[in-house]
Amino acid sequence: MEIFNLTEKSAVYTSNVWLCCCDGAAQGGVLIDTGCDPAILEFLRERKKEIGKSPVSKILLTHNHYDHARLIKEIKEEFQAVVYASSPYTTGIDQILTDGDVISCGRYHFEIVSIPGHTSDSVCIYCPEEEILFSGDTPVMIWGTDNTYEKTFVHGFEELAKKKFHIIYPGHGEILDTGVVDLIRQSLANIHNSRIIGFNIGEEKY
Repeated sequence: MEIFNLTEKSAVYTSNVWLCCCDGAAQGGVLIDTGCDPAILEFLRERKKEIGKSPVSKILLTHNHYDHARLIKEIKEEFQAVVYASSPYTTGIDQILTDGDVISCGRYHFEIVSIPGHTSDSVCIYCPEEEILFSGDTPVMIWGTDNTYEKTFVHGFEELAKKKFHIIYPGHGEILDTGVVDLIRQSLANIHNSRIIGFNIGEEKY
C-alpha cells in the first residue's frame, strides 16, 4: 500500500491527512481524516489526473475535531467519497462506525478500534495486511503513571495492544516506526499502574 501524507508541507495548522492507495480498488483509495488545509484539494485533483479516476472513495475520521474534519463537505462533494465516523453529530457523515467494524478497500481492510479518551468519538484504524495503525489523536506514548483513565479508554488500549503492527501513523507529528511493540507494551503497563475510573460514582481503581 502506498501512503501519502497530504499535509506534510502545510503552511496552516492541520492534522495529518493520510491517503491510502489500495491495490485492486476500483473506486479509489481511503483518506484517513480530511484536515483543514485547502491545499489538500489541489493534491487530490492532480492525483485524479494522474490515475484517471477519483483518488478517494472512502473517508474515515478518527474523531470530529476541526483540524481533522474541516474539509469533509468539499472532498465528499468533489470526489463522491463516502464518509465514515464514530460520531453521529458530524455533518456529512454517511455511515456511523462502531467498535470492530471493518471497512474494505481493494485487498485491504481497515478495522475500527474505539478508544474514547481524547474525545468521546475517538477511534484508531488498524490495517492487518500492512500491520499499521492510524492513531488519530489517541495518545500512544504514555510515559508515567500519574494520569487518570476511564475504563473505556483502558479497554480500547488493551485491544490495540493485541494487534500486530510495526508502524503508527499519528494524527500529528512524525510516523513512529522504531520499537513500536515495546512502546505499546510499556504504555499499557503504565496505564494499568495509573488511576482507573469507571462511569459509576465511586467506582475506581488505584
